[in-house]
Amino acid sequence: MLAAGGLASTAHASVSQGGVYGVDAVTDDWGDEGPLSTTSNSHNSVVGLWQAVLAADGYLPSADVDCSFGSQTKAATIKWQDDHHLGADGIVGPLTFGKADNYLYWVGSEIRYDGSKFDLYSMHRTSSGRWYANGGGSTAYFSYTSSDLCG
Repeated sequence: MLAAGGLASTAHASVSQGGVYGVDAVTDDWGDEGPLSTTSNSHNSVVGLWQAVLAADGYLPSADVDCSFGSQTKAATIKWQDDHHLGADGIVGPLTFGKADNYLYWVGSEIRYDGSKFDLYSMHRTSSGRWYANGGGSTAYFSYTSSDLCG
């Protein structure tokens, strides 16, 4: 579903809201997300979003974006965290997501992730701040309760 190729308010989102939400600047939207790990929130569209970030940065093959946080995703996460000078524990929480959202930027109404290998695009926010992706004629929300992003 994800494609390759002033003052800001703090984002107000969490697992308890059921999905990724944000307000104002996108570079603070992910700093309260997670945790994602092999044992917590391990199969959902937010995992797919994180895996897409790993793929865009060259840590995980794009073919492995499957919305399931398994051993390959954990290993790739540890490498990403280490390379970004974070505690490399393989758990994607606010610090890891918060570091990743520093690479988000707007192009019109579209949000993109500036990956080191390729950019992610086709990401958006609704007027209420809920994140979603468009692709293949459908819309998928970044949800902690479904894995629609991965089909």
